Amino acid sequence: MSDPLPEPESQQDSLERRLATILAADVAGYSRLMEQNEEATVQTLRSHRSVFDALLKQHHGRIFNTAGDAILAEFPSTVEAVRCATEIQSALGTRNEHLPPEERMLFRMGINLGDVVVQGGDLLGDGVNVAARIQALAEPGGICISGSVYDQIQNKLSLQFQRLGDKNLKNIANPVRTFSITQSDAGALPMIRRASPVSRTALAVGAVVAILIAGGGYALWRTSESRRVEQETLAAQLAAEKKAAEEARQKADELTRRASQAEEKAERERIAAEAAKREAELKTQAERSDEARRRAEEQGKRLSDENQKLAAKAASEEARATAAAARAEAKKGRSAPDQAATAVPVGTASTAVPKTGARGPFDGAYEGKLCNAPLDASKRRICWPVALVLENGTATGTWTNRALGKQSSMRVNARPDSTVTATLDAWKLSDGTPLTGSMTGKIADNRLDLDGRWANGLHIEGHWAKAP
Repeated sequence: MSDPLPEPESQQDSLERRLATILAADVAGYSRLMEQNEEATVQTLRSHRSVFDALLKQHHGRIFNTAGDAILAEFPSTVEAVRCATEIQSALGTRNEHLPPEERMLFRMGINLGDVVVQGGDLLGDGVNVAARIQALAEPGGICISGSVYDQIQNKLSLQFQRLGDKNLKNIANPVRTFSITQSDAGALPMIRRASPVSRTALAVGAVVAILIAGGGYALWRTSESRRVEQETLAAQLAAEKKAAEEARQKADELTRRASQAEEKAERERIAAEAAKREAELKTQAERSDEARRRAEEQGKRLSDENQKLAAKAASEEARATAAAARAEAKKGRSAPDQAATAVPVGTASTAVPKTGARGPFDGAYEGKLCNAPLDASKRRICWPVALVLENGTATGTWTNRALGKQSSMRVNARPDSTVTATLDAWKLSDGTPLTGSMTGKIADNRLDLDGRWANGLHIEGHWAKAP
């Protein structure tokens, strides 16, 4: 682990500093484990980290920096930091016993109490560097502490220590008193092995043998039995946790599946509802269109009937007027003496009597409709029936704008050369204001065809066929 860069002297006065207990942890032989089996190593590290994080939280610690397999954590209490480290090593030792030897993962840990520099959420300074250096002195699965930590925890925790003496650490100006924790409440921890003279080793071995013979064997057995029971308990707890985790995962998968099915069902129902709504709207529109068409046809038929009645009435009145004129002319002829020789016999029509009701060559009733024809062929044409009755080459057609309830009209003038002109008086649908238009066309073969534009530029056309 690299040393943090020193802060510039110009900024030191403004830096925040505090006293903190730092725990540095690193996986022993991590590169070798990754080289052997990357996936298994990553999975084991995740499993160990879950234990590490849980115990860290329990003892009020926080991780302020990580780098691969390395961890740096801060504690407000030195006692809690050491207690947390021993419990982590004990728990990880139990987990490792259930792994193949080649997959076991051991942490080295170092703990130091010192002054640190606060930079955001990170901590820097010698207080951090000393923890990282003494961590490298620990055996795999072991814990090393500085003298400042030792002074705080002695007589407060049931631990046994091995004094390692003053150590000259890299980039640390003064030697650091260092200790190794050799025994905790959970059992023995790995300690630093140092070379010693053969005679001293022999004496130590002899002393151990003497202690065992004197009755220490019973205490060792009790310790071993207690550790075995504890391991079995932890193994049972791990199995229960694994089973509970698997059940929770299965339950979560089932809930996810059900939620997905519910979402799919809701989506299908939403699509079906939208389709039904759209179908209902289309049906309503079709019914309205049919009703509008029926009304238009009825109105066209009614207008045609009215026009025919009007034409018949006009013809009848014209005939009566002609007959009255003829009678008046005949009466006048009988009363004049100089015309007695030329009097028309009774029952004979006089050729000299003018005919006031002469009809044009195109006169008659025409049935057809007007259509607004948009320039965009994709848009629908809008048509409505208009009945025309030509008399002496002129006709007037009317229709009612259903949207506005106002009556519109057109005036048609057919010339003897078969050319036809028409003017329109109607209403704008947008604002109900008057709208005029003009059309031109021809009349031939009993058909009348007109084409033109409204005053606003929209195209309009009309086609009629002479009624038989």
